[in-house]
Amino acid sequence: MTDLEETWTERSFYNKPLTVWLGETEPDQQDILPLDIFTAASIGCYQRVKDIIEGDTNWCLCKNGSGWTALMYAAYYAHIDVIKLLLDFGASVHHRNTMGCNALMLAVMCGNENVVELIIKAGSILETRDNRDWTTLFHAVNSGHQNVVDVLIKYKVNLNSCERGTGLTPLMYTSQLGDVALAVSLVQAGAVVSLTNHQGHTAARIARDAGYPAVASAITQCHFQGVDGPSLQDGPAAVEARRITPQQSQIIRTRPNSAPSVDNASVQPTNLETLLNQIGLSSYMSVFQEQDVDLQIFLTLTDQDLKECGIQKLGPRRKMTSSIARWHSNAPIRSTGECAYADKLEVEMQELGVKLTEALHALHQAKTQVKQEHDLRVVTEGWVVEARGRLHQCHQCVNIISDQLVTLHSLCTSILSKQTPTSLIASPYTPTPPPPPPPTPTPTPTFTSTLLDTLTLLAAQVNNLVTLTDPSVPRGPSNPPSPNKQVQCSI
Repeated sequence: MTDLEETWTERSFYNKPLTVWLGETEPDQQDILPLDIFTAASIGCYQRVKDIIEGDTNWCLCKNGSGWTALMYAAYYAHIDVIKLLLDFGASVHHRNTMGCNALMLAVMCGNENVVELIIKAGSILETRDNRDWTTLFHAVNSGHQNVVDVLIKYKVNLNSCERGTGLTPLMYTSQLGDVALAVSLVQAGAVVSLTNHQGHTAARIARDAGYPAVASAITQCHFQGVDGPSLQDGPAAVEARRITPQQSQIIRTRPNSAPSVDNASVQPTNLETLLNQIGLSSYMSVFQEQDVDLQIFLTLTDQDLKECGIQKLGPRRKMTSSIARWHSNAPIRSTGECAYADKLEVEMQELGVKLTEALHALHQAKTQVKQEHDLRVVTEGWVVEARGRLHQCHQCVNIISDQLVTLHSLCTSILSKQTPTSLIASPYTPTPPPPPPPTPTPTPTFTSTLLDTLTLLAAQVNNLVTLTDPSVPRGPSNPPSPNKQVQCSI
């Protein structure tokens, strides 16, 4: 391998197979294949790529079986010198593989910002969509490459592009993945926070549903504070203080010893105790502590669940269910009288949602049962078809036996008819007196007559089998065999 490292720049070495590059012993075969342009581009073999395209520049535009070009391999593995070489010889940045990904998307997946910037400058379109309906920004967010996202933002990528099938934006995907830094970068760069997917959920709501309240809080704070506002560590009070009007700010400045007054009802609570304080039900905190109920579990409770927890009074239960419904609707958690009608509607919507979930669950169970019954019916019908086939075979065999019995019975009958008693013949020279009358003979059964009787009994049994195995006769308790279709074995 030391010798190979010393001579790796020699042109003759690039005609060697890939096993030589991996340090393995060169095989003793005569017809070894040299490196093709795709393998050479993927491992960064500059000289081999140059030799190939100097011989024929059309190799820059060729694709392999998966639709990959040499530029795609070089971009994915971040071989900048090979990328520049291919671009100089006219390689296209717009070709896409079978998954719909171009070289820029593959470079974004790799996470090398220098390669991404190089391909963008070569003319690649940022908003090209692959088969999954993703742009380059979706791939950057999905891979979690902050540096690549910054490069795409620098070149004015569309921050609010969405999947046509789901309505999800890159910010919503970031919320699902729980990446706070990427979410803050997208919001500060201009991503619209109020956009909703096809289910009507914003990025903050998606983050909360996915179990990332820190991401939801960061999105909300960055939306209110802007680029130069309070930091994330300042807490929600600082965010609310920024929303105070100039007149309120003047009043606050005239009272330096008093703390700024903010509307606590508009601050989204981060724990169960804060939420109960906002709706005036902090006295029930001990009940939930006994049941080990935190904010996440509290937001899933229904009125019946609250009864099981020990909250028997209707008023507190209604306030709690209203606050839960407002939380899920991204509405401020207030306890004022003007919100009573809205709370009523929210609770009704929550109850309808529960009923819808139960109905969908029942529908799923019904579909599962129907599928099981369908599978059982298919198996049963297979068995019935197999049984009918075997019944038909049995009927054919019985018919053959019946024909053979008829032939055997006819043969025995013929043999029996030819049997006659032996009589004495008289001599012509000696007169013979008439014999005395013979005594009445006692009939004795012969072998042939016994066989005939046995064949007659067998014929009757075979007739029964022919009738029972007739496949044209309907089967079932309500459809007895028809006597008109019985096949008789005539003997």
